[in-house]
Amino acid sequence: MPVESLTKEITTIDEYGFEFRPSYHWLPERTEDEIERLETNQLLYRERIKSGRKFPKECSQERLAEYNRIRALKDFLEKKELEPTALQRLLKLSVTNRINEMEANLKNDVYIFPDLALSGQITLFYAWPNTGKTIFFLKFLRDAITQGLIQSEDVIYINADDSYKGLLTKAKLARELGFNMISPQEAGVTHQQILENLDAISKDKEADNKVIIIDTLKKFADMMSKRSQADLYEVFRRFIAKGGTVIIAGHANKHKADGKLVYEGTSDTMNDVDCVYSIYRMSDPQDETQIVEFRREKDRGDVIPKVSYKYQKTRYIGYMNMLDSITRMDSSEVTQIATDTRNRELKEKYEAEILFVSGQLKEIGSMNQSALQTALKTDPDLSSEITARSLKTALKNLTDLVWTAKRGEKNALIYSLVGAEADQYRKVSRGE
Repeated sequence: MPVESLTKEITTIDEYGFEFRPSYHWLPERTEDEIERLETNQLLYRERIKSGRKFPKECSQERLAEYNRIRALKDFLEKKELEPTALQRLLKLSVTNRINEMEANLKNDVYIFPDLALSGQITLFYAWPNTGKTIFFLKFLRDAITQGLIQSEDVIYINADDSYKGLLTKAKLARELGFNMISPQEAGVTHQQILENLDAISKDKEADNKVIIIDTLKKFADMMSKRSQADLYEVFRRFIAKGGTVIIAGHANKHKADGKLVYEGTSDTMNDVDCVYSIYRMSDPQDETQIVEFRREKDRGDVIPKVSYKYQKTRYIGYMNMLDSITRMDSSEVTQIATDTRNRELKEKYEAEILFVSGQLKEIGSMNQSALQTALKTDPDLSSEITARSLKTALKNLTDLVWTAKRGEKNALIYSLVGAEADQYRKVSRGE
């Protein structure tokens, strides 16, 4: 309503001589004017009563209503004055207001997983299927609980990628240690409902010291959708902002890039999490002793760059015995395993070149690179499988592993089979 119209209504005098206007003409920004009008009526009313004037009941009731309205309007003004401005609300969000709280939180930093996953962070572990992510998660949780680093009742393990039998085995361990394990399928809830509950925990300020394990990530988001993953990590980020911890199991693509695992998902994930480890199987999948290596790819804290573990995996060992067998490897073991793994991978990569060169050296005894290249050209069956470049690389990388090399005439390298390899080749060639 225009100010002129409002003023006109305020100056209207009723039949008893009091200022009058309908309440629906009141505007919040004119509260002080409204209070002044009502107080003028109150003062006038008291003066007239003292002078002996009588008013009908409805007039007295109107004055009482005005008195109550004055109190309500003054309360309104008081609350309005206390309400922070937009600038004050923004400045209240400054992290500098909570430095003491943050320092207190950091003093309570603990390793949920030894040297790998810190409390108050989002940590992602990814690997190929059947590398052992879940069994290591359970091993690390058990150690943290039994060592008193975390309280078992604070752990909620979301097992969304397990068979019914596997779930039962792990649920028994959870019950024994006292932590909670939830399978969305078994509980009859959707993954979205799990996330909604997780978000509600944050809003209710119940996330402090809680540890959420997500196994596995692909059950909770579309791994090819940036929007889907962004929404998921917003939930996780709100959770850790309230004092919680999130640890995630993810998958790697089937194919490596330059010998390294590739995360199965969008690149944005690396920006959304605090710490990332890739897990490499360093042994043959059929070996009874399985060896895995955790390699750090991103960190925001004092976490280890690389660490290796081993465990026993046989047909009849049983899951709990397999978990009990997990041990951390020392540096000397790791060095030897790394050497053995590299040698095995080299032999697998250059299998065709090894067979060709070994066959030539077995017949001739020793040859230089030029002679081997010439022999390769005369064998059309191998030209599509072995190139001059791959042969040259194999000769270099497998020296002292499959064959030896020493300088001969004109400083050329002369290659001969290593003793053990030569004996092995002779046995194979004789069918022994």
